[in-house]
Amino acid sequence: METPYQLLDTMETRNIISQDDSGKHESDPTVVFNQFTELLSQMQAKYPEVKHLIFSSQMHALLATDSNGEVLQKTMTWADLRAKDIGYEMQISGQAKEFFALSGTPIHAMNPFVKLAYLNQSRPDLFGDPSIQFMDIKAYIIRRLTGEYVIDYATASSMGLMDLANHKWSKKLLNHVNIQKKQLAKLVSSRQKIPVKAEFIQSLQLAKGFQILPGSTDGALANLSNLAYASQEDQSLSPFVLSFGTSAAVRTLSDQLSINESGQVFSYIADDKPHYIIGGPVNNAGNVLEWLYQHFGFMEKGQSFEDMLQIILAHDFSASGPYFLPFLNGERAPYWNAYLQAEFKGVQGHTSQLDMAKAVFEGVFFEIRQVIDLVFETTHLNQKIVQVNGKIFADPKIGQWIANILGITLQYVSGDDASLVGAGVLVEGARLRESLSFSTIEPDKKSREKY
Repeated sequence: METPYQLLDTMETRNIISQDDSGKHESDPTVVFNQFTELLSQMQAKYPEVKHLIFSSQMHALLATDSNGEVLQKTMTWADLRAKDIGYEMQISGQAKEFFALSGTPIHAMNPFVKLAYLNQSRPDLFGDPSIQFMDIKAYIIRRLTGEYVIDYATASSMGLMDLANHKWSKKLLNHVNIQKKQLAKLVSSRQKIPVKAEFIQSLQLAKGFQILPGSTDGALANLSNLAYASQEDQSLSPFVLSFGTSAAVRTLSDQLSINESGQVFSYIADDKPHYIIGGPVNNAGNVLEWLYQHFGFMEKGQSFEDMLQIILAHDFSASGPYFLPFLNGERAPYWNAYLQAEFKGVQGHTSQLDMAKAVFEGVFFEIRQVIDLVFETTHLNQKIVQVNGKIFADPKIGQWIANILGITLQYVSGDDASLVGAGVLVEGARLRESLSFSTIEPDKKSREKY
């Protein structure tokens, strides 16, 4: 049996975000590049035998440079909401459905296609000059390190500018936002090896012949990690994954392209096979529970976050309400509406603070349940089991409560970062792991029926 990959080390630094009440959520690509190269130099000093870097990155970032690489528009992250009016106009005009059917990327302010439509109005100076180039942060870093202006198919597919069925930039979508194909990075394989410039090999003291592989996106790699266990006949791991952190996402890996006609869940390329990931991101997850902790008296009383969860779990269930719509941060899946706001429903004279606190927790997972149902529907798979990752599932009692709300069986997998294992699958193939340990949580029949 082959030796499994192991996580040896982690090096990190905190990204610096600039934001304001206009919806701006930007990072400076030159700062990010300098932070990145500092980490790369530290890594090489500690592990001098390393000669390849496999990239993972978040989706939906957009920045612009001139032909010399000077930044003209800083990186608008997925969380930048300045394009929300443009996205809404596309939705009410009916154009959104046509654009989504081509790209598989929902029409929303996060989408770089929608960001470009916004920049057409707010930054007209960026358009009309075909030497100006538009890219994500990964393409920016790779170009500075290697001189090659490239992007992997997986990352490109999340930019809302691809003809997804034909794996190429869409002329129709590019025309709509007033740019040309030559302004975008060249589409390349996830595993293409690109040599780093000699000047960086010298200044960062990288190994001779150091190469970069464009890789994929963080969500796609996390789902590719499932293939590492595919050869284990005695294990049955669900292809559906719920990742729960500050935000949340529900995704599944498929070798068939499926696009949900409603436009409520995304479809993106994951690798060169190709595999696709189909799913939906949820803005309101752990961040809403943190808001609950900070503003409902738990933190003030000196109770821990874990104490809060146990207190509201023990509080009596009420089918008559209140109910909480958890849209503190607008919402992506399944509504794709940046204007949504949080609110309580069914508050009555006898409603207590703990009633409302319990409703907040339930509201978060009711919304996630909607996204899970849509992903099941889109993939036409009848497997009502979801693999989950996130610290919140580690407590068996809380995991049971979540299973009851979702009404489905959960598989809690503990282990290394799934995106790292996915990177191994991407480059080396699927047979990486000796064993897989996960616990199964079945929903309680009576509680599931109540919910």
